[in-house]
Amino acid sequence: MTEYEQIEATINTWNSGLDSGDIEAMVSTCHPNVMTVNEHQPVTVGSQAIRDKYTPRIAAAEITSGFDIEELQVFGDTAIVSGHFYGTMKMHDTGEVRSPKGRLVLVYQRDDAGAWKMILDMDNNGPA
Repeated sequence: MTEYEQIEATINTWNSGLDSGDIEAMVSTCHPNVMTVNEHQPVTVGSQAIRDKYTPRIAAAEITSGFDIEELQVFGDTAIVSGHFYGTMKMHDTGEVRSPKGRLVLVYQRDDAGAWKMILDMDNNGPA
């Protein structure tokens, strides 16, 4: 499997976990000290921060998500991915359907076992 395919599979594991409500699948794709820098939110650090941020979202909505890789560059054991995220959130309480989308930069680092783990998630919402 190429590095591109490995990282794409890691992103797909994250998205599948988000869509199915499996927070631990999402966390499994992250470095323990993963940093998230999301628009209009404070910077968070660590796996527990991922749980704290996404568990309420998963509970609040039926989620479908996607990501298109625009550019991927590998620098040894570090990879930088830029692309577009999109999806839907059907809110359980109101039935409202939201359609988040925007741009995203992800940074991955190989762990000691050779798996790619996310170390940075930075996004902005709006037209992709």
